[in-house]
Amino acid sequence: MMIAKNRAVIINADDFGLSEGISEGILRAAREGVLTSTTIQANQPMCESCMRFLKDAPPHLGVGVHLTMNGGRPLSAAGKALTDENGKLSLTASQTFITLFKKPSLLNAAEAEFEAQIQWVLDHGIKPTHLDSHRHSHAWPPLFKRVRKLAKKYNIPFIRQYGEKFTGEGWPDYDPQNLKAYRILNFLGWYIAGRWPGVRGTVGTWGVLQTGRMSAEWLVRVAEAASEINGVVEIMTHPGLTYDLTPQITRMRDSRREELNALTNPAVKEAFRHYGVELINYRDLLNFVA
Repeated sequence: MMIAKNRAVIINADDFGLSEGISEGILRAAREGVLTSTTIQANQPMCESCMRFLKDAPPHLGVGVHLTMNGGRPLSAAGKALTDENGKLSLTASQTFITLFKKPSLLNAAEAEFEAQIQWVLDHGIKPTHLDSHRHSHAWPPLFKRVRKLAKKYNIPFIRQYGEKFTGEGWPDYDPQNLKAYRILNFLGWYIAGRWPGVRGTVGTWGVLQTGRMSAEWLVRVAEAASEINGVVEIMTHPGLTYDLTPQITRMRDSRREELNALTNPAVKEAFRHYGVELINYRDLLNFVA
């Protein structure tokens, strides 16, 4: 086995609580595969019933909060200012940035809604390991500032940091539709790292470019690449079972089962072992010397 001193990867599954199938699949990826972390969408209608899956979670699984103003219904009164005519939080990623840019007063509503979602998770007996967000909304610097304030208030030590840079050959193809988000998030991640250098727990998050097309082949290549980086990288994933998924719940359906298969592929676990890359969660990051 190759030794990669002070190299580690956090493999996080977004969207716990979005559906029972997704939540069940996430726990399977943690029990049978390389998944080490997940984040809860607290305001989703099925989230309450999905919490039972966490009772069987392996001890290495860290649990954070997947803040959202882009799906479900608000948990706060202030959050209603962000809803559509049906009372739902339905902003797309681009609409989020445009809306907050045009109406900065809505940052107060977003902060209040995010705080209510954090409080929901705390009320269910979970101390969050970190914060991230649905459709990357916290990457918008004015909103990131509010999320940072909430993290400090609730003693949540880490927030997802964006930055995805690949070197070398042998990377599988990605979906070209992800290229715009990849470029924007890389720029915003660079800006935030410079503006608030003290919040950077990882050296970046990979998986934006590969969203919807993650494979065992890609994860094996990640293990190799991570062995050459001094620090901790987060891998953003979206696994799940698909028995209860509809287009109204998520645009990503078949790909979630494919990602679950990739995360539980024995070759992937062997690759991280072979390259000497430790699999940790954000809770472990508190004691990890990069």
